[in-house]
Amino acid sequence: MTTKTSAAVKLKAPWWRRHFQQLKMLASRAWGTRMVGGFVRGDGVFLPHTRISNTSHVFARERLDVGDHVFIGHFSVLDATYGLRIGEGCQIGFFTGIFTHSSHAAIRLYGRAYVATAEKKAYFTAPVEIGDYSFVGAHATLLPGTVLGRGSIVSAYSMVSGTHPDFAILAGQPAKQVGDTRRMDERLLREHPELQAHYQAWAGELPVAPQTTRGGLA
Repeated sequence: MTTKTSAAVKLKAPWWRRHFQQLKMLASRAWGTRMVGGFVRGDGVFLPHTRISNTSHVFARERLDVGDHVFIGHFSVLDATYGLRIGEGCQIGFFTGIFTHSSHAAIRLYGRAYVATAEKKAYFTAPVEIGDYSFVGAHATLLPGTVLGRGSIVSAYSMVSGTHPDFAILAGQPAKQVGDTRRMDERLLREHPELQAHYQAWAGELPVAPQTTRGGLA
């Protein structure tokens, strides 16, 4: 599985750019729900082609490692508290939740003592990684520890956990692999050969559809 973002020179944003992007996000809300172009990462790097909705929220922004050319749709929640990497070119659909921690067991174990207890048992934490040029459909949920390979698709309303290979198509609750995006990509690039160079620029090679297994996967 390859999740490394393509190498490129990333320059730190000057002070005025960091403040301008924050003001731009706030001001955009006067016009309602909008996509806002340009994003300054927690490490100060400016990503000119990344767009994020003014209705989406990032927790622990300083721990969000996001690439350029990323789209984060309306009303989504990105929890980067324990580390979140979104690779170059990814698209995150509307009403999506990506979480790096969960209290679903701890609240029952601690009851009324939950809030007052600093170090909790059964409080699950793990980073999440989304490989380059992956697509996460609307209303999907990615649980702590999820790792998606590059070029993947997560179907709408899916609930994803675990580690998944490059080019996987995932669907369901819980999500399972139901296909391979290279089969679709191979056909589309035959129909549109002028796009082959763009595909190779991020994937490194043209797609070769995997052989169909006895169960029909891929």
